[in-house]
Amino acid sequence: MSKLYSSANYQRGVATLVILALLNQQDMYGYQLVQEAERQSGGVLIMQEGSLYPVLYRLLDEGYISDRKELVGKRMTRIYYHLEPIGLEHLHNLSADYRAVTGGVLRVIGEGGNNGEE
Repeated sequence: MSKLYSSANYQRGVATLVILALLNQQDMYGYQLVQEAERQSGGVLIMQEGSLYPVLYRLLDEGYISDRKELVGKRMTRIYYHLEPIGLEHLHNLSADYRAVTGGVLRVIGEGGNNGEE
């Protein structure tokens, strides 16, 4: 299991999971990732752009995503991020870890079905 569940890595791990999941839907630029995370989560996930880019740069360095520059208008350039095959594999692993941890927490707090009763 990855370190998604540790308190030091939880928020970064969730951001990584969300970013990879969004990029699995389509290539997106930074601000679009922020908007889509908020929209698709019903306003629950609000990513600050300042915390987004360190995660994107780490994912680029690790080879999970790639980027491409695209000219928008005459002078503006957007950087679109793309999920690579190894990133898709990483997404599947993180998703499984997240589901396991979340399920365990829900069982402990009594929302996993049996409320601690056997």
